[in-house]
Amino acid sequence: MYLRTTVKSILFNKYLVKNFMIRDLKNRYAGSMMGFVWSVIHPLTTLAIYSLVFSWMLNVRVGLEFGTDNFTVWMFAGLLPWIFFSETLSRSTSLVIDNTNLIKKTVFPSEVLPVSLLLSNAINFIIGFMILLAGIYFTGGSIEFVSLIYVLVYVLPLVLMILGFSWLCASLNVFFRDLGQLVGVLLNVIFYASAIIYPLNVIPEKFREWFFWNPLVHVVDGMRLSLFKSELINRDGLLYLYVFSLLIFVIGQYIFQKTKKGFVDVL
Repeated sequence: MYLRTTVKSILFNKYLVKNFMIRDLKNRYAGSMMGFVWSVIHPLTTLAIYSLVFSWMLNVRVGLEFGTDNFTVWMFAGLLPWIFFSETLSRSTSLVIDNTNLIKKTVFPSEVLPVSLLLSNAINFIIGFMILLAGIYFTGGSIEFVSLIYVLVYVLPLVLMILGFSWLCASLNVFFRDLGQLVGVLLNVIFYASAIIYPLNVIPEKFREWFFWNPLVHVVDGMRLSLFKSELINRDGLLYLYVFSLLIFVIGQYIFQKTKKGFVDVL
C-alpha cells in the first residue's frame, strides 16, 4: 500500500523532483566562479589524496589478477560508488528539517526530497564515472561494451539502497536529532569495512566471510570486476545485494510514509 503511494507520488510530482534537483545543483555551487567545475575537482582531489597515502606512502599494490595493476584507477572504481552513497546519506538526514517551511505551510509531498537529492548526486557520480573511463584509457586499459552493462547491474541496487536509507534517515532524524551525528560516525566505520582502499584478499580468510554481509563490498567488488575483467561477482553475493537493497528500499519508504504525518507536530 505505502509502496504504491510512494511511487505514485514521485511520478505525479516528477516536475518537483526535477526542480529540486536543479535547485540543489545550483545552490551547491552558488557564488562560485568555477561553478560546476568543482564536480570534477572534488573527486579528483579525493582520489589524489588517497592515492598519495595508500599507493605512494603505504605502498599498497594490486596485481594483474584484479584486471589492472594501476592502484589509482583500481581504487577510484571502488571510491566512486562510496562517494555516491556517503554524500547522499549524510545530506539526507537534514532534508526534512531544512525544508521545514514547505512542510509546515503546504500539503507538500516530502518523499520527493530524497529522490531529488539522489538524482543531484547521481549527476556527480556520472561525471566521476566519465573521469574513471578516461583514466582507464589514459593508463593503457580498455573498456568492453559488456562491462558497461555489468556496471548497471550494480548501480541499480546501489540506487535502491541509497534511496531506502535516505528515506529512513530523513524521517527518523526529525524525531531523533542525534541520528545525523550517528550516521557520520557509522559512515567512517563502513568506509574502512567496504574494501575500498585495499583488496579483499588481504583480509584473513577466517574474517573474510563477515565482509559478505556488507552490501557495499559487493557493489565495490562488482564495479571493479565489471570494468577490469568484464565479469560479475558470484551468484550468492549478487542475490544478497539485490535482496538487501530491495528490503531497505521498501522499509525506508514505509517508515517515511508512516512518520511523515508527525513531521508538522515535531517541526
